[in-house]
Amino acid sequence: MRLASPRVFWFALLPAAVLVLAAWLRAGTLARRHSTLAGEITRLRAELAAAGFEPTAEALREREDFLRRETAGFRSYTEQTGRLARDPLVRDHENLPFQLIEFERERANLAQRARDAATAAKVKLAPSAFDILAADSAEAARPRHRWAQLAVAREIAARAITARVGTYEALPVPAVREVRTAKDQPVLTEQILFSVRVTGDSARVQDFIELLALGAAPEDLRFVFEHLVLRKDGTSAPDLASATVVVAAFLPPPATPPAGSPAQPLPASATP
Repeated sequence: MRLASPRVFWFALLPAAVLVLAAWLRAGTLARRHSTLAGEITRLRAELAAAGFEPTAEALREREDFLRRETAGFRSYTEQTGRLARDPLVRDHENLPFQLIEFERERANLAQRARDAATAAKVKLAPSAFDILAADSAEAARPRHRWAQLAVAREIAARAITARVGTYEALPVPAVREVRTAKDQPVLTEQILFSVRVTGDSARVQDFIELLALGAAPEDLRFVFEHLVLRKDGTSAPDLASATVVVAAFLPPPATPPAGSPAQPLPASATP
């Protein structure tokens, strides 16, 4: 068989040439598509970089640092929300039916100890320091809140005495606020709010504010300030100041509903 034979051309060379041409055209199409995609990728990366999303090593380090700070903050918050729940007044009574006589006895004992300590520190402790927690039928169905409020009242009064302010009084009315991600979502935590007013030397009032925010020891309960008003008389008594504060302590929801309490959370009290 000769190579120049028409049969060889039609049945061998021509199909091969067609395949080569098709492959060349396909390669050209893929090359153009690759070039287009490469251009799109370059453009998108430029847009991301302009928006601050360029995944550079520096950006990844900054993101890692941010996540570490957020994690540390979350751990600190989790620790704070558990401190009030671990207070013996809350821990030892939250799963028991509310006994008004027991509560009033404990309140009276704490008030007497606070008055004794205040007298020794020369702090004028108003009766309202604990009297505002007197029996309230509306709160009887939520004993855990009552014991948490008593623990908060004890802590705040103790810090005012430690700071040696001149006068201390609690302002009505203690309140509870529920924290949720949405109205129909479970309670994440509760805020036990408490309001007080102190007067005294400016340095003593400042010490009291710092003790509320930081505590005297790392394990102390810390409060979040909802409201703070500082006043200072710069004429007749330049060294005297007063502070009116509303603070909140975090109380996580109980794992199980307390005995004798409704299974569903009750509406929160109004903020003072």
